[in-house]
Amino acid sequence: MVPGVDQVFEVGDDVDYLPQCNAVLALWGAVSGGEEALNGNISLACEAQRIARACGADRVLHASSAAVYAPSLSPIDETAECAPRNAYGAAKLRMEQALLGAEPKAVCLRIGNVAGADGLLSAIADNPSVTLIRFPDGRGPVRSYLQLATMARVVDGLVRLPVSGMPDILNVAGTAPVAMEELVRATGCGLDWRPAPRGALPVMALDVGRLTSLMTLDPPSTDAAEIVGEWRRIGQMP
Repeated sequence: MVPGVDQVFEVGDDVDYLPQCNAVLALWGAVSGGEEALNGNISLACEAQRIARACGADRVLHASSAAVYAPSLSPIDETAECAPRNAYGAAKLRMEQALLGAEPKAVCLRIGNVAGADGLLSAIADNPSVTLIRFPDGRGPVRSYLQLATMARVVDGLVRLPVSGMPDILNVAGTAPVAMEELVRATGCGLDWRPAPRGALPVMALDVGRLTSLMTLDPPSTDAAEIVGEWRRIGQMP
C-alpha cells in the first residue's frame, strides 16, 4: 500500500463505484522487461479508457515518451518520423496506435526527461560523482527536461481546455533543451567523462510549439539550477 492511499486498483476491477470526473490522467505504464511486459502499456491504456467511460470523462491524458521518435539533431515536432531505438519506445508507439480514434478523446503526451525520474538525477542522489559521455566537440548529451511543476501546469491546462481543441499527440518538455553536464554541476556532484560510444545521441530535443500554442510553460524547465533546486525542495536530493 502507498502511504496515504487506501485503494489499490488492478486491471479489470469494477469501476462502477468511481466518482464522475471530466478527465483521467494515465501515468501508469511498464518501463522495462520483455515484449510481453512492455505490451502491458497497451492494456493499461485501454483500461484507462474504460475507467474514463465509466466516470463520464471526455478525455484521457496518456503518458507516452520521446522515445518513439527517430534520432535527430534538430528539435523534433509531433509530425516527425517515429522510429524507436529501443523496446520501450516501440511499446509506447504501439500504445499510441492502439488509441487512435478511441473514445473518449485520447491524448498521448510524448514526454521528455522528467527531472528526478530520469537516470541522471537519480544517480546523482545516490553517488558522490557520475560519469557522462563526451562527444568529439567536447560536450556531453543535451536533452529536453521537464520539471514536476511544469508537468503539473501542463496537466492542469489540458484538463481545462475544450476537448474539441485537444490534439491526439503532444510533446511535453521544457521550451529549450538542457546540457546534462550543467545539471551535474548545479548539484555540486563530481563529474567524470568517458568517450561517447558509436550511435550515442548528442541531442534529443522536443519542439514544444504545439504545447506553447495552448498554454504558457511556467516554469519553462530550461534552467539547470532551477531544475535541481526544485528537486531538492521536494526532498529527493541531498
